Amino acid sequence: MQFKVCGITDMNQAIALEAMGVDYIGFIFYAPSKRYVLSPLTLDQLKKFAPANAKKVGVFVNETISSLVSIVETAGLDMVQLHGDEDEAYCETLKTILAGKVKIVKVFRVGDKMPLVDSFQDLADYYLFDTDSKMYGGTGAHFNWELLKGNAINKPYFLSGGIGPNDIGGIEVMKQTRAGKTLAALDINSQFEIEPGVKNLEKIKTFINAFI
Repeated sequence: MQFKVCGITDMNQAIALEAMGVDYIGFIFYAPSKRYVLSPLTLDQLKKFAPANAKKVGVFVNETISSLVSIVETAGLDMVQLHGDEDEAYCETLKTILAGKVKIVKVFRVGDKMPLVDSFQDLADYYLFDTDSKMYGGTGAHFNWELLKGNAINKPYFLSGGIGPNDIGGIEVMKQTRAGKTLAALDINSQFEIEPGVKNLEKIKTFINAFI
């Protein structure tokens, strides 16, 4: 199991997470977010953060492609996470520009039914399933994992949405389901925070160690 810690706003914490063995470190480039990375940090600081193993993930919401690509290049991102209403045409254009050098994660918000994902099969490198809301992410709440379990998801994906220490048993169950075959990583955020953007590193370490 791999792990992504999202909503990082402190470079010292990013460095500590890399040392801890976290696989993906997420920075939110969406100004309305309480974890907007360009409030405390600069693109230059993000560029200088060059983890040996962890991937730097930029989270974007309905960003123009030109602005997104500029941020990717300036901050030296490894992956982009599309957390808005980006359609197939947007993803196809972005995929062509990034040319495989930067991976694309397409987010699907899950409400009362399983979202349709097949049209993005050739346009994204990963899927991410998060809880549906009027906002774009950051709800701290679960969606109904039962909607996911019986589906064959033909793409590695991140599981997100209010995941916390009490979910360890449920995640082990999920791994045994049909959908569990392509579960690549857990995306954690608000359940491991002291305040928005500031993580409880010991709590994260304990959670990761539970899967070793």
